[in-house]
Amino acid sequence: MSADCLDRCLGGYFQLLALRCSYSKRRAGRLLSNLYLMLVILDLVGQMRSYAHGQEPMVDRMLFFPKAIQAVNVFYKLVHALIALFALIGCQRERRLLQQLPPTHATPAIYRQVALEVLMVVYALWISFFDSLNAGQFLENLRYVFSSQAVRARYLQMLLLVGRLQAQLEQLQRQLIDCSLDDYQQLRSSYAHLARLCRSLSQLYGPSLLLLNVLVLGDCLIVCNVYFMVEHLEAVPATWLVLWQAVYIVVPTLVKIWTVCAACDRFVMGSKILRQQLSDRRGRTSEERSQIEEFVLQIMQDTLQFNVCGIYHLNLQTLASMFFFILEVLVIFLQFVSVIH
Repeated sequence: MSADCLDRCLGGYFQLLALRCSYSKRRAGRLLSNLYLMLVILDLVGQMRSYAHGQEPMVDRMLFFPKAIQAVNVFYKLVHALIALFALIGCQRERRLLQQLPPTHATPAIYRQVALEVLMVVYALWISFFDSLNAGQFLENLRYVFSSQAVRARYLQMLLLVGRLQAQLEQLQRQLIDCSLDDYQQLRSSYAHLARLCRSLSQLYGPSLLLLNVLVLGDCLIVCNVYFMVEHLEAVPATWLVLWQAVYIVVPTLVKIWTVCAACDRFVMGSKILRQQLSDRRGRTSEERSQIEEFVLQIMQDTLQFNVCGIYHLNLQTLASMFFFILEVLVIFLQFVSVIH
Protein backbone atom coordinates (compact mmCIF):
# COMPACT_ATOMS: atom_id res chain seq x y z
CA MET A 1 0.00 0.00 0.00
CA SER A 2 1.42 3.42 -0.99
CA ALA A 3 1.87 6.27 1.49
CA ASP A 4 -0.87 8.38 -0.14
CA CYS A 5 -3.36 5.50 -0.06
CA LEU A 6 -2.53 4.81 3.59
CA ASP A 7 -3.01 8.49 4.45
CA ARG A 8 -6.40 8.58 2.72
CA CYS A 9 -7.64 5.39 4.39
CA LEU A 10 -6.57 6.45 7.86
CA GLY A 11 -7.87 9.97 7.28
CA GLY A 12 -11.28 8.58 6.37
CA TYR A 13 -11.21 6.34 9.44
CA PHE A 14 -10.44 9.29 11.72
CA GLN A 15 -13.18 11.37 10.09
CA LEU A 16 -15.68 8.55 10.60
CA LEU A 17 -14.82 8.48 14.30
CA ALA A 18 -15.19 12.29 14.49
CA LEU A 19 -11.53 12.82 15.37
CA ARG A 20 -10.77 15.31 12.61
CA CYS A 21 -12.55 17.38 10.04
CA SER A 22 -12.33 16.92 6.30
CA TYR A 23 -9.48 18.51 4.35
CA SER A 24 -11.26 18.30 1.04
CA LYS A 25 -10.64 21.05 -1.47
CA ARG A 26 -14.38 21.30 -2.04
CA ARG A 27 -16.29 23.57 0.26
CA ALA A 28 -19.30 21.25 0.35
CA GLY A 29 -17.14 18.38 1.63
CA ARG A 30 -15.76 20.53 4.44
CA LEU A 31 -19.26 21.72 5.40
CA LEU A 32 -20.58 18.17 5.52
CA SER A 33 -17.64 17.10 7.67
CA ASN A 34 -18.21 19.95 10.11
CA LEU A 35 -21.92 19.13 10.22
CA TYR A 36 -21.11 15.51 11.00
CA LEU A 37 -18.84 16.57 13.87
CA MET A 38 -21.60 18.79 15.29
CA LEU A 39 -24.13 15.96 15.09
CA VAL A 40 -21.77 13.57 16.88
CA ILE A 41 -21.18 16.14 19.63
CA LEU A 42 -24.92 16.75 20.08
CA ASP A 43 -25.62 13.01 20.20
CA LEU A 44 -22.92 12.45 22.83
CA VAL A 45 -24.21 15.34 24.91
CA GLY A 46 -27.71 13.86 24.69
CA GLN A 47 -26.47 10.48 25.90
CA MET A 48 -24.71 12.09 28.86
CA ARG A 49 -27.83 14.08 29.77
CA SER A 50 -29.94 10.92 29.66
CA TYR A 51 -27.50 9.21 32.01
CA ALA A 52 -27.53 12.19 34.42
CA HIS A 53 -31.34 12.38 34.49
CA GLY A 54 -31.68 8.64 35.01
CA GLN A 55 -29.49 8.51 38.12
CA GLU A 56 -31.06 7.47 41.40
CA PRO A 57 -29.75 7.84 44.97
CA MET A 58 -27.31 5.13 46.04
CA VAL A 59 -29.10 2.67 48.36
CA ASP A 60 -27.34 -0.67 47.99
CA ARG A 61 -23.56 -0.42 48.30
CA MET A 62 -23.18 -3.35 45.91
CA LEU A 63 -24.63 -1.13 43.19
CA PHE A 64 -21.59 1.11 43.53
CA PHE A 65 -19.51 -1.11 41.25
CA PRO A 66 -21.87 -1.32 38.26
CA LYS A 67 -22.58 2.40 38.62
CA ALA A 68 -18.86 3.09 38.66
CA ILE A 69 -18.51 1.19 35.37
CA GLN A 70 -21.38 3.17 33.86
CA ALA A 71 -19.76 6.40 35.04
CA VAL A 72 -16.48 5.44 33.33
CA ASN A 73 -18.40 4.71 30.12
CA VAL A 74 -20.01 8.16 30.32
CA PHE A 75 -16.56 9.65 30.77
CA TYR A 76 -15.57 8.02 27.48
CA LYS A 77 -18.44 9.82 25.81
CA LEU A 78 -17.37 13.09 27.42
CA VAL A 79 -13.79 12.69 26.19
CA HIS A 80 -15.04 11.76 22.72
CA ALA A 81 -17.23 14.87 22.62
CA LEU A 82 -14.32 17.06 23.70
CA ILE A 83 -12.01 15.55 21.06
CA ALA A 84 -14.63 16.18 18.37
CA LEU A 85 -15.00 19.75 19.65
CA PHE A 86 -11.21 20.25 19.56
CA ALA A 87 -11.18 18.92 15.98
CA LEU A 88 -13.93 21.35 15.00
CA ILE A 89 -12.27 24.36 16.62
CA GLY A 90 -8.69 23.56 15.59
CA CYS A 91 -9.51 22.43 12.05
CA GLN A 92 -7.48 25.15 10.34
CA ARG A 93 -4.47 24.73 12.63
CA GLU A 94 -4.41 20.97 12.12
CA ARG A 95 -4.75 21.38 8.37
CA ARG A 96 -1.74 23.73 8.26
CA LEU A 97 0.23 21.32 10.44
CA LEU A 98 -0.44 18.34 8.18
CA GLN A 99 0.47 20.33 5.08
CA GLN A 100 3.94 20.94 6.50
CA LEU A 101 4.62 17.28 7.26
CA PRO A 102 5.76 14.54 4.87
CA PRO A 103 3.34 11.69 4.09
CA THR A 104 3.07 8.72 6.42
CA HIS A 105 5.80 6.12 5.91
CA ALA A 106 4.30 2.65 5.48
CA THR A 107 6.63 0.90 7.93
CA PRO A 108 6.00 -2.52 9.52
CA ALA A 109 5.37 -0.81 12.87
CA ILE A 110 2.59 1.30 11.33
CA TYR A 111 1.06 -1.78 9.71
CA ARG A 112 1.07 -3.55 13.10
CA GLN A 113 -0.78 -0.66 14.70
CA VAL A 114 -3.30 -0.52 11.87
CA ALA A 115 -3.82 -4.28 12.13
CA LEU A 116 -4.40 -3.94 15.89
CA GLU A 117 -6.94 -1.19 15.22
CA VAL A 118 -8.82 -3.32 12.68
CA LEU A 119 -8.77 -6.32 15.00
CA MET A 120 -10.22 -4.28 17.87
CA VAL A 121 -12.99 -2.87 15.66
CA VAL A 122 -14.02 -6.32 14.43
CA TYR A 123 -13.83 -7.82 17.90
CA ALA A 124 -15.84 -4.95 19.42
CA LEU A 125 -18.60 -5.23 16.84
CA TRP A 126 -18.75 -9.00 17.23
CA ILE A 127 -18.96 -8.98 21.02
CA SER A 128 -21.54 -6.17 20.96
CA PHE A 129 -23.76 -8.14 18.59
CA PHE A 130 -23.30 -11.32 20.63
CA ASP A 131 -24.15 -9.49 23.85
CA SER A 132 -27.25 -7.88 22.31
CA LEU A 133 -28.64 -11.35 21.49
CA ASN A 134 -28.66 -12.18 25.20
CA ALA A 135 -29.29 -8.84 26.89
CA GLY A 136 -30.55 -6.56 24.13
CA GLN A 137 -29.41 -2.93 24.00
CA PHE A 138 -27.62 -3.33 20.67
CA LEU A 139 -27.81 0.41 19.92
CA GLU A 140 -26.42 1.29 23.35
CA ASN A 141 -23.56 -1.20 22.92
CA LEU A 142 -22.85 0.20 19.46
CA ARG A 143 -22.71 3.72 20.84
CA TYR A 144 -20.27 2.60 23.51
CA VAL A 145 -18.06 0.86 20.95
CA PHE A 146 -18.10 4.00 18.77
CA SER A 147 -16.94 6.25 21.61
CA SER A 148 -14.39 3.88 23.12
CA GLN A 149 -12.84 3.06 19.75
CA ALA A 150 -12.69 6.74 18.81
CA VAL A 151 -10.99 7.66 22.08
CA ARG A 152 -8.33 4.99 21.63
CA ALA A 153 -7.81 5.85 17.98
CA ARG A 154 -6.45 9.19 19.20
CA TYR A 155 -3.27 7.36 20.20
CA LEU A 156 -2.90 6.04 16.65
CA GLN A 157 -3.46 9.53 15.29
CA MET A 158 -0.73 10.91 17.54
CA LEU A 159 1.61 8.05 16.66
CA LEU A 160 1.31 8.74 12.94
CA LEU A 161 2.10 12.43 13.38
CA VAL A 162 5.12 11.66 15.57
CA GLY A 163 6.34 9.27 12.87
CA ARG A 164 6.09 12.00 10.25
CA LEU A 165 8.08 14.37 12.46
CA GLN A 166 10.63 11.59 12.98
CA ALA A 167 11.06 11.34 9.21
CA GLN A 168 11.87 15.06 9.02
CA LEU A 169 14.37 14.76 11.87
CA GLU A 170 16.13 11.83 10.19
CA GLN A 171 16.34 13.82 6.98
CA LEU A 172 17.98 16.64 8.94
CA GLN A 173 20.51 14.19 10.37
CA ARG A 174 21.42 12.94 6.90
CA GLN A 175 21.84 16.50 5.61
CA LEU A 176 24.22 17.28 8.46
CA ILE A 177 26.64 14.53 7.42
CA ASP A 178 27.70 16.18 4.15
CA CYS A 179 26.90 19.81 4.90
CA SER A 180 29.23 22.68 4.12
CA LEU A 181 29.73 26.03 5.81
CA ASP A 182 26.95 27.63 3.79
CA ASP A 183 24.43 24.93 4.78
CA TYR A 184 24.44 25.51 8.55
CA GLN A 185 22.03 28.42 8.40
CA GLN A 186 19.54 26.38 6.38
CA LEU A 187 19.89 23.45 8.79
CA ARG A 188 19.24 25.74 11.74
CA SER A 189 16.13 27.08 10.06
CA SER A 190 14.93 23.52 9.40
CA TYR A 191 15.48 22.60 13.03
CA ALA A 192 13.60 25.70 14.24
CA HIS A 193 10.72 24.80 11.91
CA LEU A 194 10.71 21.23 13.30
CA ALA A 195 10.61 22.57 16.87
CA ARG A 196 7.62 24.80 15.98
CA LEU A 197 5.78 21.81 14.51
CA CYS A 198 6.51 19.82 17.68
CA ARG A 199 5.05 22.60 19.84
CA SER A 200 1.99 22.90 17.59
CA LEU A 201 1.39 19.17 17.82
CA SER A 202 1.67 19.32 21.62
CA GLN A 203 -0.83 22.18 21.79
CA LEU A 204 -3.33 20.47 19.50
CA TYR A 205 -3.21 17.00 21.06
CA GLY A 206 -2.04 17.73 24.61
CA PRO A 207 -5.48 18.23 26.27
CA SER A 208 -6.99 15.10 24.69
CA LEU A 209 -3.94 12.99 25.58
CA LEU A 210 -4.18 14.18 29.18
CA LEU A 211 -7.81 13.03 29.33
CA LEU A 212 -6.89 9.72 27.71
CA ASN A 213 -4.23 9.03 30.30
CA VAL A 214 -6.74 9.79 33.05
CA LEU A 215 -9.03 7.20 31.45
CA VAL A 216 -6.36 4.55 31.99
CA LEU A 217 -7.18 4.72 35.69
CA GLY A 218 -10.84 4.18 34.86
CA ASP A 219 -9.91 1.17 32.74
CA CYS A 220 -8.09 -0.38 35.68
CA LEU A 221 -11.17 0.29 37.80
CA ILE A 222 -13.23 -1.72 35.31
CA VAL A 223 -10.80 -4.64 35.50
CA CYS A 224 -11.02 -4.64 39.28
CA ASN A 225 -14.81 -4.57 39.07
CA VAL A 226 -14.82 -7.82 37.10
CA TYR A 227 -14.28 -9.60 40.43
CA PHE A 228 -17.50 -8.12 41.75
CA MET A 229 -19.41 -8.61 38.53
CA VAL A 230 -18.85 -12.38 38.72
CA GLU A 231 -20.61 -12.40 42.09
CA HIS A 232 -23.29 -9.81 41.27
CA LEU A 233 -23.98 -10.21 37.57
CA GLU A 234 -27.69 -9.60 38.06
CA ALA A 235 -26.94 -5.97 38.97
CA VAL A 236 -25.62 -5.19 35.47
CA PRO A 237 -27.82 -5.36 32.33
CA ALA A 238 -24.98 -6.05 29.88
CA THR A 239 -23.13 -8.85 31.61
CA TRP A 240 -20.91 -10.13 28.78
CA LEU A 241 -20.01 -6.57 27.83
CA VAL A 242 -18.64 -5.93 31.33
CA LEU A 243 -16.45 -9.04 31.27
CA TRP A 244 -15.27 -8.23 27.75
CA GLN A 245 -14.13 -4.74 28.73
CA ALA A 246 -11.21 -6.14 30.68
CA VAL A 247 -9.72 -7.60 27.48
CA TYR A 248 -10.91 -5.08 24.91
CA ILE A 249 -10.03 -1.92 26.84
CA VAL A 250 -7.01 -2.44 29.03
CA VAL A 251 -4.66 -4.55 26.90
CA PRO A 252 -4.90 -2.53 23.64
CA THR A 253 -4.79 0.73 25.59
CA LEU A 254 -1.58 -0.22 27.36
CA VAL A 255 -0.05 -1.32 24.06
CA LYS A 256 -0.98 1.98 22.43
CA ILE A 257 0.31 4.09 25.31
CA TRP A 258 3.60 2.20 25.28
CA THR A 259 3.92 2.62 21.50
CA VAL A 260 3.23 6.37 21.57
CA CYS A 261 5.60 6.97 24.50
CA ALA A 262 8.32 4.89 22.81
CA ALA A 263 7.89 6.84 19.53
CA CYS A 264 8.11 10.16 21.38
CA ASP A 265 11.18 8.92 23.25
CA ARG A 266 12.88 7.94 19.97
CA PHE A 267 12.10 11.37 18.57
CA VAL A 268 13.68 13.10 21.58
CA MET A 269 16.70 10.80 21.35
CA GLY A 270 17.00 11.80 17.70
CA SER A 271 17.54 15.41 18.72
CA LYS A 272 20.25 14.28 21.16
CA ILE A 273 21.91 12.29 18.38
CA LEU A 274 21.80 15.41 16.20
CA ARG A 275 23.52 17.40 18.93
CA GLN A 276 26.14 14.66 19.31
CA GLN A 277 26.76 14.76 15.55
CA LEU A 278 27.45 18.47 15.81
CA SER A 279 29.71 18.03 18.83
CA ASP A 280 31.78 15.45 16.95
CA ARG A 281 32.33 17.75 13.98
CA ARG A 282 35.54 19.71 13.95
CA GLY A 283 35.22 22.91 12.05
CA ARG A 284 37.96 23.74 9.58
CA THR A 285 37.72 27.45 10.24
CA SER A 286 36.77 29.62 13.18
CA GLU A 287 33.58 30.67 11.38
CA GLU A 288 32.47 27.04 10.96
CA ARG A 289 33.23 26.29 14.63
CA SER A 290 31.14 29.30 15.59
CA GLN A 291 28.24 28.02 13.46
CA ILE A 292 28.48 24.60 15.12
CA GLU A 293 28.49 26.10 18.62
CA GLU A 294 25.46 28.26 17.83
CA PHE A 295 23.60 25.26 16.40
CA VAL A 296 24.37 23.18 19.51
CA LEU A 297 23.19 26.04 21.72
CA GLN A 298 19.98 26.28 19.70
CA ILE A 299 19.28 22.56 20.19
CA MET A 300 19.89 22.86 23.94
CA GLN A 301 17.63 25.90 24.32
CA ASP A 302 14.86 24.81 21.93
CA THR A 303 14.56 21.12 22.81
CA LEU A 304 12.25 18.74 21.00
CA GLN A 305 9.71 17.55 23.57
CA PHE A 306 6.04 16.60 23.45
CA ASN A 307 4.48 18.58 26.26
CA VAL A 308 1.10 17.53 27.66
CA CYS A 309 -0.56 20.72 28.93
CA GLY A 310 2.65 21.75 30.68
CA ILE A 311 2.25 18.91 33.19
CA TYR A 312 4.58 16.21 31.86
CA HIS A 313 6.34 15.02 28.72
CA LEU A 314 5.49 11.97 26.66
CA ASN A 315 8.37 9.51 27.03
CA LEU A 316 9.19 6.14 28.55
CA GLN A 317 9.90 7.69 31.93
CA THR A 318 6.36 9.04 32.02
CA LEU A 319 5.06 5.60 31.06
CA ALA A 320 6.93 4.02 33.99
CA SER A 321 5.47 6.63 36.35
CA MET A 322 1.98 5.85 35.09
CA PHE A 323 2.44 2.12 35.73
CA PHE A 324 3.69 2.72 39.27
CA PHE A 325 0.74 5.02 39.93
CA ILE A 326 -1.69 2.39 38.64
CA LEU A 327 -0.02 -0.21 40.87
CA GLU A 328 -0.50 2.02 43.91
CA VAL A 329 -4.15 2.53 43.02
CA LEU A 330 -4.68 -1.23 42.70
CA VAL A 331 -3.16 -1.81 46.13
CA ILE A 332 -5.52 0.78 47.63
CA PHE A 333 -8.44 -0.78 45.79
CA LEU A 334 -7.64 -4.25 47.14
CA GLN A 335 -7.56 -2.84 50.64
CA PHE A 336 -10.96 -1.29 49.96
CA VAL A 337 -12.24 -4.69 48.84
CA SER A 338 -11.07 -6.35 52.06
CA VAL A 339 -12.91 -3.72 54.14
CA ILE A 340 -16.19 -4.35 52.25
CA HIS A 341 -15.97 -8.11 52.67
